[in-house]
Amino acid sequence: NFGNPIYDKYYRQVDPTGSGRVAAADAALFLKRSGLADLVLGKIWDLADSERKGALNKQQFFIALRLVACAQNGLEVALKNLHVAVPPPKFHDTSSPLLAGGVAVDIPWVVKPEEKLKFDSIFDSLGPVGGILTGDKVKPVLLNSKLPVDILGRVWELSDLDRDGMLDRDEFSVAMYLVYRALEGEPVPMSLPPPLVPPSKRKKPSWVVSPADKAKYDELFSKTDGDKDGLVSGPEVRDIFLKTGLPSATLARIWELCDIGDIGKLTREQFALALHLINLKLTKGLDPPQSLSPEMIPPSDRQNIKQNNVANLAADFSAIKELDSLSNEIDLQDEVAKENEVLQQLQSQRQKVQDALEELDQQKGSLEEQLNHIRQQTSQETQLISSLTSEHEDQEQRICQYEEELVQAREELLALQEESRKLQEKVQAAQEQLTPLQESVRDSFTQVAQVSLFKSVCHAYELLESWFNLKYPEAYKWYVYVVTLMIFFFTFIDDPFKDDPFGKADVADPFGGDPFKGSDPFAADSFFAQSSSGAPFSSDDPFSASADPFGTTTGDTAATNDPFAPGGTSVNASSDPDPFAAVFGNESFGGGFADFSALTKVIKCCFSSSVLSPTHS
Repeated sequence: NFGNPIYDKYYRQVDPTGSGRVAAADAALFLKRSGLADLVLGKIWDLADSERKGALNKQQFFIALRLVACAQNGLEVALKNLHVAVPPPKFHDTSSPLLAGGVAVDIPWVVKPEEKLKFDSIFDSLGPVGGILTGDKVKPVLLNSKLPVDILGRVWELSDLDRDGMLDRDEFSVAMYLVYRALEGEPVPMSLPPPLVPPSKRKKPSWVVSPADKAKYDELFSKTDGDKDGLVSGPEVRDIFLKTGLPSATLARIWELCDIGDIGKLTREQFALALHLINLKLTKGLDPPQSLSPEMIPPSDRQNIKQNNVANLAADFSAIKELDSLSNEIDLQDEVAKENEVLQQLQSQRQKVQDALEELDQQKGSLEEQLNHIRQQTSQETQLISSLTSEHEDQEQRICQYEEELVQAREELLALQEESRKLQEKVQAAQEQLTPLQESVRDSFTQVAQVSLFKSVCHAYELLESWFNLKYPEAYKWYVYVVTLMIFFFTFIDDPFKDDPFGKADVADPFGGDPFKGSDPFAADSFFAQSSSGAPFSSDDPFSASADPFGTTTGDTAATNDPFAPGGTSVNASSDPDPFAAVFGNESFGGGFADFSALTKVIKCCFSSSVLSPTHS
């Protein structure tokens, strides 16, 4: 993340004036503090200075810092790893790189003399007391700049180098410098860059070995330097180092730090420094530093180190220039690789688009088939609907016709019902008229039957009367009486035998007793008069076998005057057949009146004729 505040802090250290350009020498000195090998730093510079200008802008410096972080975290130094999440880079002695004590004395102050005169004039106008301005006096000047309060607060914090809550002349100049640069659009740094530290605030580095120790170490150096060339070699100091009892690795690290020129030998001051570091480990347990601080470097070596650094930088940049062509080729290869990657992506996208188009074509064909099928179905449904519509119209017409016919039929039905009702009324009226007619006809038939019966009875009576008059004049009255009684009985009385009185087993006497018990209904009749002997008939019974009143007698006038004779009245009774033979068969009354069955047949014959059928059928 190039927006990390730590990256901004590092950039302000190499570009305190905010010029937007970091020179190669300043960048090299700063990057060497990462502890990476020169070859790795050369590759980092080559990737960062892509335009081969021999300087880095802010963005390119951020790229260099990011590549340092990748190398420190074991990643390949390559542009492809710029966006890999890694911790910020670490540089030696960067925890307080801007402290006044760590600023070299020979670094020029960025505040120019003419600017310093202007800032001093403003300082004097504010009425300093004892060469110092309080915060209340400085505050109105800062607020007049119209800068945000947080920016002004940072300006005050950076300017108050001694943290006493007040500003002296040089601190005020630093504050005004930062305010003017902020008004020009430059950002206010989070910490004060070394070139902004006033020279009066900078501390000169001392030599860390005390004079007493230095004298002791110098005496030992003189004894060790056998050839008196002012240098001691490794074999010469080997016994001295081993007698300390420190590990060989620690001793080797101390030798490496003190052999500043990397010549395999130590000068007098370097020898003293080595013994000083050994003594710190033995007495205080302090390990040798990763690199020498400015105050640790012997005074005689400081100018040499500066010259060597310049030479190293020249060599580094020479190597960088030699790698420029290779870098350009690498960049070209990277561009080609990028273009190839883009081309492959485009080809892949084209293939995807082609596949999508083919799929769309398939979907189009499928949809067209579905559309044709739906159109066919639509056409069929349209035809079916048309047919159904026609059929519906026909049915509606039929229904209308049926309704009309139904109305007509209902009207006809109502007319028929009305006619039927009228006919029923007529039939009812006719029935009502017919009923008395039927009764009248029935009465007429009854009367006719009665008349016919009467005539038949009369005829029979005439026959019987004539016959009985001729044959049985004595019994004539009795016979007339019986016949008349029977005719009356069968004519005017309903069927007396409909309920058989003798069929009832629980009736002892169906006649309710003998009506003639104790009296003779025929006592007054001379015909039935009893003899003196008390018998109903005398000994001279006219119906006895010996005295048949209907029998043939000599000299009987009936023989010559028989009204039933077939030839007329002059018929011989003894020789003529019985006139009732056709009715009664071979039976005759020749045996006298004792055989009463012949009389019964005569009566039945009279009452079973067709004349009686209308009434007694």
